[in-house]
Amino acid sequence: MPTLVTQRRATDEELDCLANMLRDAPTSFQRFKQGVENAVVLWAVTSLCFVVIWSVIAWVADKVAGVQCGLSSPVGVWAVIVVVPLCGIFAAISSVRWVRSWKDYRPLIQADLDAGKVREERYAFTAAKRFQEPEHGGLLYFLHTGEGKVFTMFDSESQDLGIYEQDPLTSSFRPRSELVMVRSPNTGFVIRQTFSGEPLELGPPLEIEANPRDWPESETYCDIPWADLESRLGSESTTPPADAVPS
Repeated sequence: MPTLVTQRRATDEELDCLANMLRDAPTSFQRFKQGVENAVVLWAVTSLCFVVIWSVIAWVADKVAGVQCGLSSPVGVWAVIVVVPLCGIFAAISSVRWVRSWKDYRPLIQADLDAGKVREERYAFTAAKRFQEPEHGGLLYFLHTGEGKVFTMFDSESQDLGIYEQDPLTSSFRPRSELVMVRSPNTGFVIRQTFSGEPLELGPPLEIEANPRDWPESETYCDIPWADLESRLGSESTTPPADAVPS
């Protein structure tokens, strides 16, 4: 848990941020529109895959056995009549499930706006480690608390720099010993975060070798012990910097 959690009245700036979140959250129509677009694209892709695979099979059948079963043959025409609509059904079902998996946060954001309150969390850290994802060079920070827990923060600025072929290590994100994080109470979305206190020493970033689905979520505690970060996320042979061990 944070060292201190309080609920207070939101400032005008924080209310504006919540209003922007509500405005940017997809409406029911936007969700439906994206679902339709996804279904059309998926239908086209699966149908194209069928055409390519069938053409390869027909070519092999013609060369090996002299069997004519191309798309223009009676068998090929019937295959198109049957398979292409099936691809459409598959695309529609998949898109409906995809859209239904989205949580509609608009009522929760509206409730926070109506209440006009935010949750302020205060953290204290004693050490930091950072890892770098290999695709774009985005940096993932792990911050050690005095109670032995590990707080995770992803530096989105570093990833943006990497995407535009700039040095991710030039990011302005610098963890310090104290952090104040303001969240919306009902959604848990971060509205603002401010570091203060002494800068935490950082060694060279270690490359993340774990699958992205195994990465801890950002802006929350992770269940990986401090001593196991290297072996769980990177190579077990990786040696952590000497200054990465908290006193």
